[in-house]
Amino acid sequence: MIRLIPTIQFPVSRFKGMEDTNVGMISSNHLRQKSLIAAHNLLRELEANDSLPDDMRRILADLDSKLSELTLESNTSESVQILRDRQLSDAKEKLKSAHKKIMGWESKTDTIWESGPEVAWEYIESVKEIVCLLGLFRSLCVEEDVTDVTAQAEDILQVAMARLEEELAHILAHRRQACVSSEVEDDGVDGAVSSSQGDTILDLIDPESIPFLKSIRKVMFDGKYDQEFCEMYVKTQKDALEECLIGLGMETVSIDELIKMPWEIMASKIKIWTQVLRTTVQVYFSAEKQLCDEIFGESEPHASLCLINITKSSVTCLFNFGHAIALGPHTPEKLFYLLDMYEVLAEVKEKISSLFAVEGGSFVMNEFKEVMERLGESARVTFLGFGNVILSDPSTDPFPGGGVHPLSSYVMNYITVYLPDYCKTLNTLLQGKENTSSDPVLPEKSLLAIHLRSIAAQLKSNLEKKSQLYKDAALQHVFLMNNAHYIQQKVIGSELQKIFGDEWIRTQIVNYQQHATSYVRSTWSNVVASLRDDGIPPGSGSGVKVILKEKIRVFSVAFEEVYRSQTGWFIRDEQLKEELRISISQKVILAYQSFIGRYSKYDIEKYVKYDSDDLENLLRDFFEGSQKSLNYRRR
Repeated sequence: MIRLIPTIQFPVSRFKGMEDTNVGMISSNHLRQKSLIAAHNLLRELEANDSLPDDMRRILADLDSKLSELTLESNTSESVQILRDRQLSDAKEKLKSAHKKIMGWESKTDTIWESGPEVAWEYIESVKEIVCLLGLFRSLCVEEDVTDVTAQAEDILQVAMARLEEELAHILAHRRQACVSSEVEDDGVDGAVSSSQGDTILDLIDPESIPFLKSIRKVMFDGKYDQEFCEMYVKTQKDALEECLIGLGMETVSIDELIKMPWEIMASKIKIWTQVLRTTVQVYFSAEKQLCDEIFGESEPHASLCLINITKSSVTCLFNFGHAIALGPHTPEKLFYLLDMYEVLAEVKEKISSLFAVEGGSFVMNEFKEVMERLGESARVTFLGFGNVILSDPSTDPFPGGGVHPLSSYVMNYITVYLPDYCKTLNTLLQGKENTSSDPVLPEKSLLAIHLRSIAAQLKSNLEKKSQLYKDAALQHVFLMNNAHYIQQKVIGSELQKIFGDEWIRTQIVNYQQHATSYVRSTWSNVVASLRDDGIPPGSGSGVKVILKEKIRVFSVAFEEVYRSQTGWFIRDEQLKEELRISISQKVILAYQSFIGRYSKYDIEKYVKYDSDDLENLLRDFFEGSQKSLNYRRR
């Protein structure tokens, strides 16, 4: 853009005396000096013209500065002194004007920024003037006695800087956007924008205030009050950040308090912690960095240093809670909460690195690494110790009905319902490092698979001990069959099927089928023994009918005894229950039908209390968990 500069009319009278009428009498150096002084005076008068535009005024000021330098180079002490005196006089006038503007605010309770942008920028310009004047006074101190005016400028600057500190604190506190909840939605936060990395970028401060804050920062830095600016900025932002995090639910809890805390309360606090940590790092820390970069500049070291000092206490509080949880007892119910804490740290790891991988941020990075390692180790130890917890579960009283024991339900729900979401993390923790092999590891050959099968084996071992509490051998087999079938079904119906592997599943099927066969043999062998042909004499005499009658009676009594006890036994799985009834029918009712058929010629129908259909119906009462008495009489 070409800017038109107004034509300046130089009064000819200003140059009278500059013509060299007698070159021999006036040296060229002296003539040059007089010309420079005259030009300097002219520029001063032009600068005093209020109608000049700002860009023209800046051009004249630049010319004036260059003329001053040329004048000083002339080495004419008288001229130099004249210029210095005028320069000092002008500076004092400017100091007086700036002093009036700055001190005029000391009696006011209003804030400068809220009085309007025009007023705010006028104040900033006055402070800039003081900073420039103070630099001039200090440069003149070498040859001039300007100690008093220098001290006066320093006092005025100190007052102005104190006022700007107050303005800074006020804007940061009163122009701060509202805190958000820990359940941050991409489109649910005023002034927030979702970034491509998934973080929510929040404007912490009203964007209209940012230019004024940047001006405060610049003028305070130019005036060598950078430390005061940073201290006030850090203190205000640190307090505001902690207030927001407390609103989200962050609190300081000691290790002693956690040890004495009921588990329900501790679990609630852990859940809040994971939400607060995620929101703090992804929303508030990102927003603090954005604000620091806006005010200081991205490449400015003060930006990183202030960010670290603002967030350090909040980070320490969050990490201390993580340390406390990691140091607590390794009880099974803590495992998934430990894994949640570990995974949320892994989730924000990259963001933490980008925020604090700078000079001065090593403290945060080291603390982050330590708490993540401790939580990971605590989760690993808790998982590995789960098998010992299972083995140590006391066996005191037999579980009623021989059904699925609560320990089986607890363990299988633990590993099939809750564990699958953490398989990748757990496998990493068990390996101690990420799998860097180019060949994919089969799920059933992973360390996690090995430990899961070990947990199942330890559960089976404890169940076998519990089965010994039953005096009835048949009920022992029903109990083990029930639990083995339940364990196998829970694995098949879960995401862990591939991890356990087909071979393990086949082994479990064989295991519960063996217990089913053993049950049928131990219970019904004695019942059908009375239907054997031994002891029945040949022929058709009355003695044969007596023996047949007795055998049928013995069979009926034995069946009734089994009925009374085993209707109280319980098999929860309907398919398993039906399979077992079919197995009993094939062994018992078929033998009974065959016996009756072989000796039907002896007219033994009148001795038969239950026919085969009756027995089939009675078998449907078995394993329902409700003991019944049999008062059955055949019509």
